[in-house]
Amino acid sequence: MTKKQGAATAVAAPHSNHDTQHVPAAIVPHMAAQSNRAASGGAGGMSTTAAPAISTPAVRSWAERYLALGWSVIPLGRDKRPLIRWEAYQHRTPTPEELADWRRRYRGANIGIVTGAVSGLVVLDEDGPDAQESLRGRVLPPTPTARTGKGYHRYFRHPGRPVPNAVRILPGLDVRGDGGYVMAPPSVHPSGRRYEWVDGLSPWDVPPAPLPEWLLALLADRAPRADTKHGHPPEWRRLVAFGVEEGARNNTIARLAGHLLRRRVDPYVVLELCLAWNQARCRPPLDDAEVVKTVDSIAGRELRRRGGDAG
Repeated sequence: MTKKQGAATAVAAPHSNHDTQHVPAAIVPHMAAQSNRAASGGAGGMSTTAAPAISTPAVRSWAERYLALGWSVIPLGRDKRPLIRWEAYQHRTPTPEELADWRRRYRGANIGIVTGAVSGLVVLDEDGPDAQESLRGRVLPPTPTARTGKGYHRYFRHPGRPVPNAVRILPGLDVRGDGGYVMAPPSVHPSGRRYEWVDGLSPWDVPPAPLPEWLLALLADRAPRADTKHGHPPEWRRLVAFGVEEGARNNTIARLAGHLLRRRVDPYVVLELCLAWNQARCRPPLDDAEVVKTVDSIAGRELRRRGGDAG
């Protein structure tokens, strides 16, 4: 099979062995010539508001309740992965008709909330004892807070400027911002534990608080800056070295592919690099077919940006 013949099935078939060429459809015809605190303990032993079982009729209203808050929601599987192509919902909220369709198609699905400007949210993800230590002595204002499978999610108000997703901004602490999502109550964690709003700290009890100053400072330190010596933002070095987790994988692979393609790296090389990085650094890795689709989409966009030039 030639590379072009393999392109037609690359998206549908996962990468099974290195002899099979993964060639996105957009690359072949257009660009080939162009070079989650521990479940026991928690944060201060917060009590939680119990949620009904996810298969009951009451849960069908949770997505609508979040939507009424202006939050963008998506259906998730038990493994936390989106059940739909969710990129559009990073920029708009779903319609009531889309929610009804997902309810019919994905009975018992978990609920994801897309973070970032679209929902006006940034979520601090606290995971395990390391998070407790990292938060010692730091001010945390009252804000919507959910108990997760291994810790807490604190929902803060988006500051109105880009906020990147950040892994291990401090030990045990991740941030979900633009291009991310979190699983929301009353979803069920892969461990079997249910996500629940802490008593008195649901989004109907308190509004999202502004991001604390110490967290804003940490995020500012993570923001891309020009590296005058080498001409590359240090963020790329962090991504290559440390990777990302659920909620940031698709967006990060898209950004990485775009970064390389804009520098005229051969698209076949971009694809193989993204596949390798996904397996080595994404936690857990995406299916290879999903990586192929993402790189394919970015390659087509880059071609349009270049105006179809072959140089």
